[in-house]
Amino acid sequence: MRGYFLVVAAYYGLMTPGHMLTLTGFELVTMVTASTTACLVAIAAWYRLRSAMKMGAMEGLISLVNLLILANVMAALTIDYHAAKLVYFVMMAMIFAFASISLRQGLASITVALACLFWVISARTPADMVTWGFVAFAAALSSVAIAYYLRRVIGLAVMARTEAEGRLASAEKRSREMHLESLSDSLTGLPNRRAFFRELQLRKDLVARDVGHWLVLLDLDGFKAVNDNYGHLIGDALLQAVAKRLRDHCGQEAFASRMGGDEFNIILASDEDAAGIERWSQSLLEAVAETYLIEDRLIQISASLGCHLLEAGASDNSMIRNADYALLRAKRDGKNRVVVFREEHAEDAALRFKVEQSLRVASFADEIELLFQPQFDLGLGRIVSAEALARWHSPSIGQVGPNRFIKIAEDCGLISRITVAVLAKSLAFIESWDDPVPLSVNLSGHDLMSDQVIEQVMAIVAQSKVPPELLEFEITETAMMPDTARASQNLHRLAARGHPLSLDDFGTGYSNFSYLRSLPISKLKVDRAFMQDLGDPMTEKVLYSLTGMARTLDVHCLLEGIETELELLAAKRVGAQSVQGFYFGRPMDGAALKQLLANDRKADRVVNLAEPKRAAI
Repeated sequence: MRGYFLVVAAYYGLMTPGHMLTLTGFELVTMVTASTTACLVAIAAWYRLRSAMKMGAMEGLISLVNLLILANVMAALTIDYHAAKLVYFVMMAMIFAFASISLRQGLASITVALACLFWVISARTPADMVTWGFVAFAAALSSVAIAYYLRRVIGLAVMARTEAEGRLASAEKRSREMHLESLSDSLTGLPNRRAFFRELQLRKDLVARDVGHWLVLLDLDGFKAVNDNYGHLIGDALLQAVAKRLRDHCGQEAFASRMGGDEFNIILASDEDAAGIERWSQSLLEAVAETYLIEDRLIQISASLGCHLLEAGASDNSMIRNADYALLRAKRDGKNRVVVFREEHAEDAALRFKVEQSLRVASFADEIELLFQPQFDLGLGRIVSAEALARWHSPSIGQVGPNRFIKIAEDCGLISRITVAVLAKSLAFIESWDDPVPLSVNLSGHDLMSDQVIEQVMAIVAQSKVPPELLEFEITETAMMPDTARASQNLHRLAARGHPLSLDDFGTGYSNFSYLRSLPISKLKVDRAFMQDLGDPMTEKVLYSLTGMARTLDVHCLLEGIETELELLAAKRVGAQSVQGFYFGRPMDGAALKQLLANDRKADRVVNLAEPKRAAI
């Protein structure tokens, strides 16, 4: 419609000087006034349509311009009438039809134009009424029909285009949303794993231009216990609250992302040294450790951090592996702390990586071998049982000590495979023995927390011919800490099958008397650490209290770490019932254990505490 108004304004703008050249007097004033008014109103209408108008207002504006056109024609015919000029009305009817925005507005303008036509004809040339009436009605009818269908076609085209543009806009919006969703964690709103690795590449480019950055891995301590005790909804709400604190603490200087579970990765832009990053990380730990109020519950949780300086030439895997090593050190050192990866960690981290990779491809049934350490009963004066110890010889990296490979297997979730291999070999060893003694096998915390692993353990024992009383399971106090209820439940399941249960490393953990009473244990193994300061009166008092607790609980008490005659006498003095240690034999293979027991039984040896004697191996 702005085009229509522009054409009208241009036409009458040109007509005004034309009138000035051809007319004079009253006629000049009349025509110049009419054409100028039409021109100015058309210009005003064109300008007004720069912004949106309501339908009714626009119809009124078009009708006003149409009336001014009609007024100009009527004025021209009044001043200088010629029958041929009646064609102006036919042209106006056609123009009004095509220039209308609605059928209502178009018909109104055409009706006024035709009424003026018939009024002029009746006043000037009545004989032409029929001819011009036929022409005018035919022109008006055809124009209205053509304009109607043209508007309909244009309207449908515009509607189709609008819908297409709307669908395209929706698709583009959804594409942007999906792109953002693909880079965002749906629970916390933080960038996700994919976004982290993209950002890591960008930050490495900055590192290449001497802009310092640190990689910080954060892992919540005890989050599983929150999930298990309060449910996943509370756990999810806690993760959202932690994410908010990370965002608030990191601000614009750090990129915080959630990798999954309770693991968060942070990329910090900083030229600080290790001491500076420790201070920043410690303040982050303090922020995370503040109490959370979630659904009327006060929840306390901490976190551990591992930090590594970004290097432009290093691979993503190596930097993440080093930061993860630092994180593991932080957890091993007591949690709720920060460890920065340093050069002295590099060799140990590289070895750990080799061990982990070898563990992942290991055939434990072939590579694990068993050694056995005898357990000596002080009352009977002879060996009555033995502990099965796993030893691993990797074809690729050779012999690996148990203190190293067992911890790494626990960290990477492979310990249960080792447990199954040790269990199968222990059962096979017992079955190969005509007169076996009970063997004890260690269960890790991961084993104890997994109902599936406990089911597998019981199934393997059930398939063997070994009586359950010949297979004892050892667990530690710390192994039960993540979920004491589940640990107790699975221990009762094993005890119900007839397996003796012993609590290893007793005295170094956190169990209290009432909790120990609820466990179906039959033996307490006092940790070897208490043998190291035997000359200290306080140490002996502690040993008395530990053995006294065992008697109160009515369970067997075994002291570990007996290596000398003095330690053996001390064990007898504090009331231990049995002992284990190098004094009676270092870990030995199955053949040596059988021979040792055969010799022991043959001689019917009774240990004389006044003249103790080392057992032959």
